[in-house]
Amino acid sequence: MGIHTITLDKKVKVPKKILFRLLTDHDNLGRFFDSQYSLIKPGKPECNGIGAIREVSTGLFTFQEQVIDYKENEHLHYKIIQGVPINEHGGWIKFNSLNAHNSMIHYRIMFTPKVKGTGWIMKYLFEKRIKRALDSIASYGENNWQPENSISSK
Repeated sequence: MGIHTITLDKKVKVPKKILFRLLTDHDNLGRFFDSQYSLIKPGKPECNGIGAIREVSTGLFTFQEQVIDYKENEHLHYKIIQGVPINEHGGWIKFNSLNAHNSMIHYRIMFTPKVKGTGWIMKYLFEKRIKRALDSIASYGENNWQPENSISSK
């Protein structure tokens, strides 16, 4: 079984620190990813940082993801630690400033399915879900952020 990779880039008219806050607020990710998220173990030094474990319920699966690398306003790296038919899974989200008010989100996932022949459908479903979430985050950020203030993470 081969490794499958998804790479998505999304340009957003919001500073990267706002995007980072939205994408690392584990308890509130459900508003973007069409799943239920809950933080079940806080990380360090930030609650949503390294070591944090979040539980994700999609309706089909309930699984856990753990943050394994975190640099505020720069990147988040996580892996699935239980609950889905995947042997290996890594998710990397990187934030780049294009200028003071525009950013780029780079989102990459690599995974190996447990069941031979299922990688293509899993890739399709992951990619569709993430594209929709990135569009939702962009829309939310652009509609709620103003240069003179910042948006709430809740």
